[in-house]
Amino acid sequence: MPPGGEEIDPFELFCAYHLGITANDGYHIQNIHEVARRFGTNAGALRQTLAAYGMDAEDLVHSGFDLASAQIDIMVAPEGISRRELARPLYDEFKSTPRKVRDWAREMEEAGRQIERTIGSDGRWSPPPRDRAGKQS
Repeated sequence: MPPGGEEIDPFELFCAYHLGITANDGYHIQNIHEVARRFGTNAGALRQTLAAYGMDAEDLVHSGFDLASAQIDIMVAPEGISRRELARPLYDEFKSTPRKVRDWAREMEEAGRQIERTIGSDGRWSPPPRDRAGKQS
């Protein structure tokens, strides 16, 4: 709760902090200090509120919710379309998406394999050879 005692609406907080929806329904990614000012609190208290609502960074990392796609949906909203209305089903999806346990070791191993496929085991990228027509083989 902000120092003034007013509770922050979880949907409004999700819209502002995670989706970049401004007070006037525009779009602008805002840092935690900007969002805290908007809601009449400070960054520390806002972090606590995010955690209490299950919306902090840890919750997002362990969620199957596709935040990047949701942010793009809001960013490209056509003129005259309410971003808040677009955000309602996104918020509902976020809240209903089950938490998943991340296997960090497996993810790092997979990332290492992907890097090796991309740049090779010696750490230097070299493009595949090309035929006489200039096509990669």
